[in-house]
Amino acid sequence: MTPLKHPHRRSAFTLVELLVVIAIIGTLVALLLPAVQAARESARKASCKNNLRQIGVAMHNYESSYRHLPPGYDFVAAADGNQRGYSWGAWLLPFMELQSLRDQLDFDKPVFDLVNQAARTRHIETLLCPTDDVSPTGFVQMGDETYAMACYVANFGTPDLDDDQAQQRGQLNPLGPFARSWGPFYRNSKTKLREITDGLSSTLMIGERQNGPFRTAGSHGNHFEYETTWVGAVRDIDDPTDDHGHMVLFQTGHTPNAADSDDRDVSAPHSGIAQFLMCDGSVHAVAEDIQLVVYQAMGTMNVGEVTADL
Repeated sequence: MTPLKHPHRRSAFTLVELLVVIAIIGTLVALLLPAVQAARESARKASCKNNLRQIGVAMHNYESSYRHLPPGYDFVAAADGNQRGYSWGAWLLPFMELQSLRDQLDFDKPVFDLVNQAARTRHIETLLCPTDDVSPTGFVQMGDETYAMACYVANFGTPDLDDDQAQQRGQLNPLGPFARSWGPFYRNSKTKLREITDGLSSTLMIGERQNGPFRTAGSHGNHFEYETTWVGAVRDIDDPTDDHGHMVLFQTGHTPNAADSDDRDVSAPHSGIAQFLMCDGSVHAVAEDIQLVVYQAMGTMNVGEVTADL
């Protein structure tokens, strides 16, 4: 008699086993995700650091060609405000292999002239930090004028950008009571590297600034957002005496990434640090908890502080 053949029984997951597997996968993803995010941010910071290095090479090549650094921004007075405004970023274009973009700017006319619209609305990859998710596609609006955002600003020093736009106090008495106001970049500046007597490796040249809302909303009157461009400082349409130098410069009024920072400060998109190009061309991360007196000493160029002793 032929024995009965039992049909093959296929094994399957029970509901409990399936839930356990899902839970394990979820736990692994939760453990791996921060590591993946950290790796990505590390790559973005490295790219940002490389941007700053390229800016440093361009700065030094400019200084070699003209015997001084580019101006923070240039200025020609008129009743309706600054008739120039072109920033260090615009002047560096030929030294960043962007001569074709430089040729699109008509330097005989103000930066806000309509003839410059196409050029000033171009984003420049070298001047964009990959961690900043606003600036690569963002624009600064000045009335009906549009300017492409950027992420890097030049060192003005410690005075208020709005009160001392031309660094007149520092120029008149560089070693006197206003010496702390002396930074390498300002209105119509032409700083020579040899004038940075505090040491090129100890003096800030370029810092980071993310665009978007302030870290602390509603704490700065009618100002609400960081507004940084590469092409120039554009006169305030409603107040011609305001050059809007903060669009291309920073002051060392608050430590990097401070909660109460405003559109004149350094506010980087990186957690815990901001990256800076020093005047010798090196790039360093500065912790946001640095002592303010040390940070401000790094912002001056000829006061004689030794930052290691502060």
